[in-house]
Amino acid sequence: MDVMDKDQFPFLDSDDPHFQHARALSLSVGAIRRAQGKCSPNDFPVGSLEWHFAIEDFAGDVLRALMGETEGVDIQVGERPRD
Repeated sequence: MDVMDKDQFPFLDSDDPHFQHARALSLSVGAIRRAQGKCSPNDFPVGSLEWHFAIEDFAGDVLRALMGETEGVDIQVGERPRD
């Protein structure tokens, strides 16, 4: 990574614990998805239809990792869960 990259993406070297936790979660979910044979958003050009589907699927896996088992639970992005 050169100096220009660090200037454009200063968060890549963040020591913030929240950033480190989010990065670890993302890497873990990505590794699990790869082991399951699922595609990654990085497999597609940004903004393509396939990329959007992969992002949505990846986000669902992140939510399942954060919330525990949610099999059969339909979580709509942008909506608050009902009690």
